[in-house]
Amino acid sequence: VAHGTPSGIDNSVATYGGFLAYTKGSEPQNLHSQRALRVIITNTNVPKSTKALVAGVRVLRNAHATVVDGILESIHNVALSAMSLFESSSKDSTIEPQLQDIIRLNHGLLSTLGVSHPSLERIRDITGARGLASKLTGAGGGGCALTLIPSDIAEDTVELVKRELAEEGFQCYQTVVGSAGVTVTRTVGNEPVQAWIGNMLSRNLSLAPDTNSNSEDPFGGIVSAFAILPDAAIARLAPSF
Repeated sequence: VAHGTPSGIDNSVATYGGFLAYTKGSEPQNLHSQRALRVIITNTNVPKSTKALVAGVRVLRNAHATVVDGILESIHNVALSAMSLFESSSKDSTIEPQLQDIIRLNHGLLSTLGVSHPSLERIRDITGARGLASKLTGAGGGGCALTLIPSDIAEDTVELVKRELAEEGFQCYQTVVGSAGVTVTRTVGNEPVQAWIGNMLSRNLSLAPDTNSNSEDPFGGIVSAFAILPDAAIARLAPSF
């Protein structure tokens, strides 16, 4: 109702986590990226209508199909470039410089389609003056902007940018994208089962975790073996400790 023709990508990312690539008519593709990126989401507090903005682009395309199709193809290629970055880089390598270029290109193309707004351009001016790249997110026309926070930028600079944005009447939210989606955690009391088992092994059996292990189970598989027990078995074990 709100979007008119929604892609479904928002709820897919929230559900599955990480980074997804989406093409209309196809299932979302998980890029299996092991990285997470820090961003600032800035709310312009300017109301907008996704349905009206999408309809406006459709009207523009009907009038100038060849030109608009070229812009849309460029936006598609920008997305493919970003997808390639996430797929081809390791967790320890940096993609931020290239990603900043891609963010600026993407916003410029979207602005050409008429879906930017003076408030969004003001956010780009403020963040750009501090070396950060920003773009509209969603349908544009107000709403929110996304700003990438490079890992090598000083925290003082990040805080300064947020203050400058707030002085303009914008609301800033610093967060991380690329994290896990919906998860189910089994608990004993308020502790996740794995943590509870590890604590029990340390306290009651004097077992120490291997601090040099890169495994998710530093107890050599003992935690993993107990964690797969059904809930009823875990419940019977809990009082015995």
